[in-house]
Amino acid sequence: MISRTAMCMCRSLLGVAALTFWAASVRAQDEMAQLDGLVTKYAPAIVTVKAIVKTETKFGGAGQAQESRMNLTGVAVSADGLVMISNMSFSPMRMMEMMGMPEEMGDMSFKVTPTSFKVVIGSEEKEYNAFLAATDTNLDLAFVKVEGLGDRTLPFVDFGQGTSALVGQKVAQINRLGRGYDYAPFFQTARVNAEIAKPRTAWMLEGDISAFGLPVFGMTGDVVGVLTTIPSGVKEQGADAAMGLSMVMRLMGGGGSAPGGAFVLPASVVKGVIEQAKVRAIEVAAERAKPKPKPKQSAPAKPAAKPKTRK
Repeated sequence: MISRTAMCMCRSLLGVAALTFWAASVRAQDEMAQLDGLVTKYAPAIVTVKAIVKTETKFGGAGQAQESRMNLTGVAVSADGLVMISNMSFSPMRMMEMMGMPEEMGDMSFKVTPTSFKVVIGSEEKEYNAFLAATDTNLDLAFVKVEGLGDRTLPFVDFGQGTSALVGQKVAQINRLGRGYDYAPFFQTARVNAEIAKPRTAWMLEGDISAFGLPVFGMTGDVVGVLTTIPSGVKEQGADAAMGLSMVMRLMGGGGSAPGGAFVLPASVVKGVIEQAKVRAIEVAAERAKPKPKPKQSAPAKPAAKPKTRK
């Protein structure tokens, strides 16, 4: 026969288990609500950028050029259509550096030049023309300016309302699928697992977040910063190879933690870069609006002299 004491202990254990289950369920529901709120709030500011780029390759004195198309995901950072994207797609040397490849490639060189941009807002069918307004090669960020908006204003992410991150904090990023999936927004999550002070203050992530050039948010909706590449600037024997192998394995695995050299740059730093890009966008727009000089017309050819006839 079970004693009264044992029965009381069983009831207590069952009560603790029920309370623990209830608390875990509440936390899960809170997290679901937070993630749903993040997607609802910030997805309208996430856009698709379609670029045509010209890639020039030189090797051993011979050169080759070809055009290709690429789809990138960006974020509107102003109501008038300034969009921030990663600059890595236009900077092959940065990509090679992050992959751990040697800087000296002998006679081989690469140059990638974007020639045109189109921006898709949300899941709309219309594609707006855009132009490259500014690049920051140090922070590996680029900015394109959407044209033809008229009186329309875009939802945007305000990096002036940023907050610092804490090690162990859970964060999220909002991205978009491609056209075939109706540009549907989706979230990815990670956890801050380190903070660095050199070569600049930034945070490292462990988890699924891996889209360069897009904002990273706290679960309560605060803007933490943007995921970008930050080279150490210090050459350590074997470090580049390990970093390159890490990135290759991540790509082969279909995701995982952000690759080596990828960090979240604080929102306060990004805010300053955005302000500079806004000024530069105005300057570039003014230059584009100037009438192009007409090509010089060659003087009309003089009629050929008639041959003289002898009398």
